[in-house]
Amino acid sequence: MKPSILVVDDQEAIRLFLEATLSEQDYKVLTAANGTDALRLLASEAVDLVLLDHMLPDMTGTEVLAGIKERDPGIEVIIITAFSETDTAVQAMKLGARDYVSKPINLQQLLRVVSKALSGGTAARRHRRAVHDHADLLTGQSGVVPSVAPAMHEIYATVRKISISGATTVLIEGESGVGKDVLAHVIHANSPRVDYPFLEINCASLPETLLESELFGHEKGAFTDASHQKLGLLELTNSGTLFLDEIGEMSLSIQVKLLRVLEKMNFRRVGGLEDINVDVRLIAATNRDLAQLVATGRFREDLYYRLKVVQLRIPPLRERREDVAGLADHFLKIYNEQFGKNFRGIAQETYELFKEDPWRGNIRELRNVMERAVLLEEGPVLLPEHVQLDTMGEADDELSRVIAAALRAPLSPEGVDLTALTGSLEAELVRRAYVEADGNQTRAARLLGLNRDKLRYRLKLYAIDRLQPKSGKEKQGHEKQGHEE
Repeated sequence: MKPSILVVDDQEAIRLFLEATLSEQDYKVLTAANGTDALRLLASEAVDLVLLDHMLPDMTGTEVLAGIKERDPGIEVIIITAFSETDTAVQAMKLGARDYVSKPINLQQLLRVVSKALSGGTAARRHRRAVHDHADLLTGQSGVVPSVAPAMHEIYATVRKISISGATTVLIEGESGVGKDVLAHVIHANSPRVDYPFLEINCASLPETLLESELFGHEKGAFTDASHQKLGLLELTNSGTLFLDEIGEMSLSIQVKLLRVLEKMNFRRVGGLEDINVDVRLIAATNRDLAQLVATGRFREDLYYRLKVVQLRIPPLRERREDVAGLADHFLKIYNEQFGKNFRGIAQETYELFKEDPWRGNIRELRNVMERAVLLEEGPVLLPEHVQLDTMGEADDELSRVIAAALRAPLSPEGVDLTALTGSLEAELVRRAYVEADGNQTRAARLLGLNRDKLRYRLKLYAIDRLQPKSGKEKQGHEKQGHEE
């Protein structure tokens, strides 16, 4: 995860220079020319550090600093000032700035100050970034998705109770896109463990051996490529919360080791001989029916019952349609501000259209629909023609009918074009997997049972690599451990 830096300076030459310099150091860089734009950016972007010029056209650096700290006290701020203003910079440090650099900027000094400000806070930044990424879904003291559905109110009440202790293991169930990871972050953020790491891993994103190493770590020489000792997530999360997403995909052998962690709070690294004690809260999530997996022998019964000390099932959006309008309004406000648009509301006809949609992708799909509509259209009212709803379900039905018809039809004496028939079917399946995986080639390949090279060949063959994925943003080649659920 790249640290994110916001450069705030009214001089374009300095902004461009710092943006180019910091980007070369593998930082994500945002820029703003004044304090107003900077604070607006911070409302929509997760930022770890701000390089803040003290003299801005609309407000002083001290005023911007106060606004930054009010939004998020964890954001580091470095003041950029002239030599004659060092007293002011020192005063800013008393108000919460981390450090200052003087103009003309000494590049090596700047990089040292930036590195020092960002060092040692990787886990904290990861947690803040995750919470920020979901902040547009979270409101109120409890930090939960706004809802009028009784089922969600029951979940929120349970979350408030279990967050207090910080100890109970939690199992979150629900379809993809309902916000299982959001709920996990909320539980951690409202628990006594909030000042310790929140780390997460997608159990379906890694092969068994790599997943084991990521969770438990390994000793040097434990296997062929183990050139050094590696600490696993369990050690790195000590005193914090570990979120295991898609736990239903975990192999039985790793399930045995995870059960030991839950029972004894200790484990051994791969290739290790010593027990390592930890104090970690485990939150697991799945879109699978774990009880059914237990019945078929694909998930350990003892682990299942250890995980479901508290069991939360988030209903899909189609089961709480009364929440659709409120969520759509919420996203409209967010993307209005983010994209500088002037939508004042949503037409009643659009609300009706939303209420009729099955929302197979749940809240994530609704969010993507609203993001695209606000980005590409103009207000003042969001009309039905502004929104593009997913027709994947209709495609599923049509594809099923075509396959069934082809299998029932008698073979013609002239023969059939088997290559063309199977090719068209393959192209459609590859396209759907690519869109469903939101442009992530590794996930799309896994959906099709292919390796990435074979998938890439088919993407190019069928010109699918030029399609836009579900979210409307290309994500090809991005390999992530975490996975938004």
